Order: sequence, then C-alpha cells, then structure tokens
Amino acid sequence: MARKQKKLAKGIYLCDGSVFFRVMVDGKRQMRKANLQGAQALDARERPTKELRREYANWVLSRQNEAAEGASQEKKVPTCRQLAKMYEVAARQEQLKNGGTPQDRTIQNALKHFRYAVEGCGIGWESPYTDMTSEELENYFVQLIGKGKERVSAWTYVSGVQSVTASWALRYYEREGYCVEKIKIPAIKNHKPGRYQRLKDETREAVKKWYAGLWDLEDKRYWLAATMMFQFAMRNGDVVAAEGTCFVRRGEQMYLAYTPHKTASSSGRNVMWPIHGEVWAKIEEARKSIASEDGKLVPAGAWTFTRLNRMLREKVKEFEGIEKAAYELRKMRIDAEYRKFGAERASALSGDDIRTLSYYYADVADMAPEAVRAEDLI
Repeated sequence: MARKQKKLAKGIYLCDGSVFFRVMVDGKRQMRKANLQGAQALDARERPTKELRREYANWVLSRQNEAAEGASQEKKVPTCRQLAKMYEVAARQEQLKNGGTPQDRTIQNALKHFRYAVEGCGIGWESPYTDMTSEELENYFVQLIGKGKERVSAWTYVSGVQSVTASWALRYYEREGYCVEKIKIPAIKNHKPGRYQRLKDETREAVKKWYAGLWDLEDKRYWLAATMMFQFAMRNGDVVAAEGTCFVRRGEQMYLAYTPHKTASSSGRNVMWPIHGEVWAKIEEARKSIASEDGKLVPAGAWTFTRLNRMLREKVKEFEGIEKAAYELRKMRIDAEYRKFGAERASALSGDDIRTLSYYYADVADMAPEAVRAEDLI
C-alpha cells in the first residue's frame, strides 16, 4: 500500500502521520525523520512551527557542510615541486588572459622566492607545500638575518613565497583537483626601512670618485650599469632587463624611455628622461665595446651587479654592510633631483609617486634654503 505524503513547506513533508525532511545535496536526495513530531512540529492547521523550521534549516546546513568537507578531502594537496610547476603554468595562462600580467619578472621572482624558502626551511621538494608553515618561515627569516641579510631583504624573501598562492592562482589549482590555500607568513616587526637620510658630503664625494674610476676599467659593463642607476635612477632590475631600444631620439636630443617594472602592472607609468650630451657620448662608446648577442643593454646584468655591489662596498666605507650597495646610487640621484628641482621632476625621473619617493628616496627634512619670517611670505 502506497504511503500518503503531503508537502508542508520547502523540504518538509508529512508522511503517514510523521514529519520528514528532504533535501538535494550534490545531486543526491537525502531524507530524515524530524526529531520534533506532533504539536511541537505542527500547529493546529498543520503548518510547521518555528522550532521545526529551525531544525530543518540546521539539518540542511549540516548536510551541505559534510558534503563540502568530503569534497575538500577528495582534493589533493600538492607537493612543493608540483605547486611550483602549477604556478608557472597558471601564471602563463593568466598572463595571456590579462595581456601581460603578471609580468615575466614577477613570475621569476615568485618562483625564486619559493625555491629559496623550500631550501631555507629544509623542506623536501616532494613534501606537501603545507609543511611551509609560518613557524618554519619565521626560522628561515632568523637564519637570513644571521647570515648578514638586511631586514628588508630578508622580509622580501619570506613574504615573497605568498606569490605562488596568489588569489588569482588558487582557481587554477582547484581546476586541477588540488586543494591549495594561501601560505601564511609570520608576523615580523620593523621590516620596513626607515626614512631616507641624505648621505654625508664626504660619502657623496667618495661615491662620485668611485663612479668616475669605473670608466677606466676595461669592462665597460660596470660603468654602464652604474650609470643607469647614478645618472637616471633606474632600479637594478630594470637595468638588467633593459635593451638598447630604451634609448630614443627626439630631434637632436636623446632620451631614456622605459616603463619601470614596479609600476608596469599598477599605474603603468613611463619614464622619458633627457640624456646629457657628454653622458650620451660615453654611453655610445661603452656600448660599442660591449658584445651583446641577446640585445641586453648590460649582458650578464645580474653577474655585473653582484660584482659592482662588492666593488662599491670595498671603496666606500659607509656602504660596507649594505648588501645592495649599488641601489644607493638610485637613492642619491633621486634625492639630488628632489632637492635641486622639486618633487615633480624627481617623480618624473624615478617613475615613483611623490609619497613613495619622499619616504624612501629623498630627505625632505632639510629642504629650506634659508630662514624666512612668516609675515614676509604671507
């Protein structure tokens, strides 16, 4: 004999005098007899009570949570090696979709920082990426400091591992059946550099003397690499990536034209800066003596900067403990432009916004050329 069934509300049924719940979860029908029955479940007009509706809602939620947990457990957790490979594939697809973002250098840096962290934390490449905990990364940070890394650089290495679990990348991993969450990094205080302070007169003179002496070296890559930072405030990474096409002519004037990597995926700001005639003549001469088969402005740029940093640390005492000593050339150049010609020109030279350069690259505390009275100005 067929059972009599009556629908009382969504998912709530009366079957042969008893109240039942029914719901579809992931395409499967689930059914259960309600705990509440009789007057606790239905009023005099056979309408579900608030208590019954609450019980039904809680039951449905529990069914859905169990299904979600089961699906999550079915997904695989990638090893460090698998995650690195998946990130590179995903980044290339995202790059095609967005017209170049993330950039090649962003992808390379993400993989580099992740590789360094895997090795620095002592995690095997075949271990699950979840072994890279915030505690392990904290120990890695301490190790870097102990080996002489500057706090800012050490923090870049540690925080950089999150790039392989960027929000946009997670959906690519999910499509492949992997369960990946954002890597958690430790809470580290005081990793931000302090405000820029102008170097002493004797230090600036020592740097200028060192820079002038680079021209006498047979390998002109050192002079050219330093020139791009000292004369034009380029970042060393932009110098390494630069090609000869970054020089353009407008009439009789030569310009440096490029898009800084740091702003390429955000503001998209370009730099167009005039080159002094004497500096351009030397650039041309230097380039003629440098054999560049790959079109790079400074062939083996990373190798060149490693040695350039060492040379600068050896010649200028104040830079002895600075790992990226050549970066001080960029800071000096921006600070000088800011002091001599103001914030707008310094911003145009560096490609940075005024707020950034006034904190990291220019000493704005000592700008007034002379003392004045307020009543003379107002």
